[in-house]
Parts: sequence; C-alpha cells; structure tokens
Amino acid sequence: MWTLELLPYLEPLLARSQQPDNLCGPYWIALLLQTFGKQTVSAVEVAIAAHTLLPDHEGCWTPHGAESLTGEGYDKVPTVPDAAQCGTSLMGLLQATQQLSQGEFCLLPLQTQHWEYGIAELWWLCQTHPEWQIVPLLNSHTSYFWGSHLTPANLSGYLNAGESDPPPADWSVGHFALLGGWMSGRAARLYAILDTYPQLGWQGLHLQPGRAIAQSLERPQHPTDGGVALFVSAKLQDPIEQAVNSIGFEVSTWDNGTPAPQGAF
Repeated sequence: MWTLELLPYLEPLLARSQQPDNLCGPYWIALLLQTFGKQTVSAVEVAIAAHTLLPDHEGCWTPHGAESLTGEGYDKVPTVPDAAQCGTSLMGLLQATQQLSQGEFCLLPLQTQHWEYGIAELWWLCQTHPEWQIVPLLNSHTSYFWGSHLTPANLSGYLNAGESDPPPADWSVGHFALLGGWMSGRAARLYAILDTYPQLGWQGLHLQPGRAIAQSLERPQHPTDGGVALFVSAKLQDPIEQAVNSIGFEVSTWDNGTPAPQGAF
C-alpha cells in the first residue's frame, strides 16, 4: 500500500483556486501570508511589490485546459514586450515578502550542487521540525517534470520497481510551486507538488520523482537558473539557516530570467 504523507501545516493550502496569469510566485506569497500571517493581501498586490513584469501582448500563458485569469488591479502590473523577461524575480519575491509582512516572514534562498540528495534532506528537515513550519517554494522549469496525470501503472512501476514510462510534461515554463509531501513504495518515492492550477494532477497536486525535481531546478539546456526558497518566520531564520547549511545547502540567490528590481537587497 502507498501512503501519501503531507506536511500537516500545509493542509490548509490543499483547497486553493487558480493563480492569475503569470503570477505564480506572487500567488504563493499571497496565499502563505494569508495562511500563516493572517494578512489580507492579493497576488496582484504581491506582484506590484515584487516588481513583477507581465507580457504586453496576448498569448497562451496557461497549461492545457486552464482558462486565462487576471484579477482586480491586474492592469497596474508593469508590462514588457520581451516574454522571456516576464515573471517575478527571486529578489523581487524576497523584497515583497519582507515588505508586506512587515518583517514577520522572509524567504531563505537555497542552492546546492546535489539537488536530488538535497530535496530528500530538505524534506526530512521539514518532517523532523514541524514546529518551524518551513514551506519549500520550488522555482522550477516545468519542462523537466513528469506529466501530472500519472496512471496506476505509472505509480506501481515506479514505486514498487523503480521503473516507469511517465507521460510527457504538461507544459514548459519557469514556475513556482510548493514541495508538500511524498509517497513511498518498495523501491522508490515520489514527491507531492502543490501547484497553482487545478487542471494539473488531482486538483493541483501531482507527484514527481526526485530526479525530475532536481533537473527542474538545475535547468540544463536552459539559460536561466532555479532553486528553492524557504518561506519561514523571520524569528527562526538563524536556526533554519544553520540547519540547511549542515545538510549541504548554501544560502544564495539565483537568476530565473526576470530582472531584479533596482535597489533590491
């Protein structure tokens, strides 16, 4: 029997709506501030604080089956003609998180040379320190993910024998999603990703092997970089930073392709 284990403090995030177009990073920060900080803040408000850039032209910005969605104030988010620069920079998200929470929460950006090992160690850290309520925010490239609608044969083959012929990725874009849990079998494990579109997986929850997540963060053959940012209480930043350093992570930012706001720390 396979058991899906979720971080208990993330269960309130299971019932969530679709993100506004191109605002995956701000969507998560808004939702986390609402959930853990009891703040009233929207994804659009986070996007403005993070200096998010939107495309100035029409296009298909959603995975298959999802309809376009914007929101109040969406037209106030700056636009640029180059779609490759659109999105939210990591530095912008760091700045917005601190600013909108008035210093109560922060993002701790992590890099490592061994992502597959690092993801396993990070999950174990979250499990063994639930009182820290660490929320791992993945800045992935979705082209390396397995397709989100796995069949029973896919699950059985991988979890019980370490072999599978998964469906291709649903879409190809730089993206923010949460690492929320895992499912273990006799031979392997799959990690539960909480995503921003209900059309992906089971109402936005899909399963990915550690190797696929590692590649989505390393982004080989792509000019941009990825990483993991931990959403944590600012009061706990020092012990959490010491803990992640001890399991092989470096606290360091990355360039995901969107220009950082001027003067960002």
